[in-house]
Amino acid sequence: MKMKLDLEDYGIYEGISETIVTTSRGWSINAAPMGIIRRKDKLFLRLFKGSTTYDNVLSEKILVANTTWNAITFVNSTFSDLNDSEFESENCNGRTIVSLKEAQSWVAFECTNTKLTSDALVAELIPIRTHVNKCLIRAPNRGFLGVIEACIHGTRYQLTGDEKYLKLIKAYGDIVDKCGGETEKEAMKLLYGYL
Repeated sequence: MKMKLDLEDYGIYEGISETIVTTSRGWSINAAPMGIIRRKDKLFLRLFKGSTTYDNVLSEKILVANTTWNAITFVNSTFSDLNDSEFESENCNGRTIVSLKEAQSWVAFECTNTKLTSDALVAELIPIRTHVNKCLIRAPNRGFLGVIEACIHGTRYQLTGDEKYLKLIKAYGDIVDKCGGETEKEAMKLLYGYL
């Protein structure tokens, strides 16, 4: 059953909204930054083969998109596993959904019309449950956005070893130093440690 809702109330806007997607399969819980793609009122997700999120979505056909402004959580979920204490679970129509305790809001999605290619999975997302933990009014911060971009380049560097990504990470690190708060600066230190 498709829910009628205003996705912007949950932080998902037109274009690509950067979220932390949580999934589970059995006892295995995973969190990873993922962009939720919204074109008008259609929602999609593209996952690359080889990730835990890919395996969990392929198996369970469900995920939760968590909205958070915590730069440290973005870095840790990009390069390592979060602690079990950072998640909470609930039953939704006989299925387990897992979210981040700290998220400002989240939307649980059923993954439908899944298409598999040789290197990726693309699924349409249908909202099945929503939750708002706290309303956060916050202007965009270039430091936070710099951390997000640095994480993306960090994963590309780990996959390819191409030095150009280190230069991009350094450039975004400079923006974080100039524009970010203490949390964003700490997140960049963690990111450098993972590389």
